[in-house]
Amino acid sequence: MADTLYLLVPGLLGPWPFSPAESVGPPPVAPALRWLLARAESHPAPLTPEATLFELFELPAPEAADLPVAALTRLADGGESGDGGWWLRADPVHLRADSRTAFLVDARVLAIEPDEARALVAAFNQTFAEDGLRLTAPRPDRWYLRVPADPGIRTVPLNDAIGRDIDPRLPQGPAERRWRTLLTEIQMLFHHHPVNQARAARNQPLINSVWFWGGGVCPSGARIPPVELYADDPLTQGLARLAGLTASPTPKHAEDWRNAAIETRSLVVLEALRHALIDRDLDAWREQVVALEHDWFVPGRLWLQEGALDALHLYPGNGRSYTLTRAARWWFWRRPRPLSADLLYREPQ
Repeated sequence: MADTLYLLVPGLLGPWPFSPAESVGPPPVAPALRWLLARAESHPAPLTPEATLFELFELPAPEAADLPVAALTRLADGGESGDGGWWLRADPVHLRADSRTAFLVDARVLAIEPDEARALVAAFNQTFAEDGLRLTAPRPDRWYLRVPADPGIRTVPLNDAIGRDIDPRLPQGPAERRWRTLLTEIQMLFHHHPVNQARAARNQPLINSVWFWGGGVCPSGARIPPVELYADDPLTQGLARLAGLTASPTPKHAEDWRNAAIETRSLVVLEALRHALIDRDLDAWREQVVALEHDWFVPGRLWLQEGALDALHLYPGNGRSYTLTRAARWWFWRRPRPLSADLLYREPQ
């Protein structure tokens, strides 16, 4: 049985979408999580789950450039690492305008059918072939743009743009004008496409743009110390493939992980909270924290107290990591504190 558990839980403690002064109701009852946070040694960690995964897989984060998320998630979607291409995620989105700006709605609420994705992608490729651009959609909700070379832009991850003013989050850099113009042309192309005419007739939100992010070439040399991987997200799966490993599906309960684990170390990525804070859905966030408390944090605390687990490393999305060993059971003077003390607050929209 594994004796060291790494838990990556995006959205557990941030980024929190409210200011400290805002009243958002009582926090979830999570005494085991509060015990773990109080008894742990805390250290700085990357601010995003993507950067955390790069660190865990011993890949350097590029300077003044995007994390090459597109090239890696494409591996999880059936792509190859040796083609040498420069890839951008070009995920289908709905832009909703108000009197001042436009806000982004991602594909989770668009219910895109495969034939809709194929038709829009074909229209894009026919229109922009002479520009050296090639769009593919291995999944209806995850699209990829291959470009001939470094496009000369920095981008904002999709999750950081959902529900927010897109103007300050559009591509920036030496070639930003070209790419912002391209987005406008894509919006015009998609708006008039029969796919969206049919969606409008059905009162469905239009697939009226894409969001560029995560650009780069596929890195090499990904490695992670001997560990079993349990993850459903495409970035971890892509990194695992790059490292010559396989990521198993995420267990629902810690007991399921304990019964299945063979290696002495395991990395488990728990995705249930990833979008709750992005959507400002506090009811969903509280509900999922309570579920994780029951399924993972209570067993983790018990195993540390019994000495059945040597170490637990928690990455809760607040720019900190929390490491506990068996010795934590004796640190009774470290009293649990409110969860709000460990939240990472996001800047106002």
